Amino acid sequence: MKWVKQLDQFWVGFVLSLIMPVVFGLIFFHTAYKGDTSMWEALRLTIQWRLPLFGKLILLSIVPDLGALFLFYNAEYWKACRGVIVATALFFILSFVFLT
Repeated sequence: MKWVKQLDQFWVGFVLSLIMPVVFGLIFFHTAYKGDTSMWEALRLTIQWRLPLFGKLILLSIVPDLGALFLFYNAEYWKACRGVIVATALFFILSFVFLT
């Protein structure tokens, strides 16, 4: 059980919270996109034209971070919780850049 306590580190929560929204956002965009162009081309154009859709996609992709925060909080892994909060704040800032 010693290895379980090693999960209580800032970088564990930070890296997990950087990876999960990207994976979840790509999966969601792949399943929800029904266009003529390729998914990657549509995503690139959405970013290039600074459409609010990309900001909304970022906000939606943050949802799994809340689950990770809940699990770390219940396990009392306070350092990992800090990492999740910092990474989530970075995604919030990025989403607000695209929403304005």
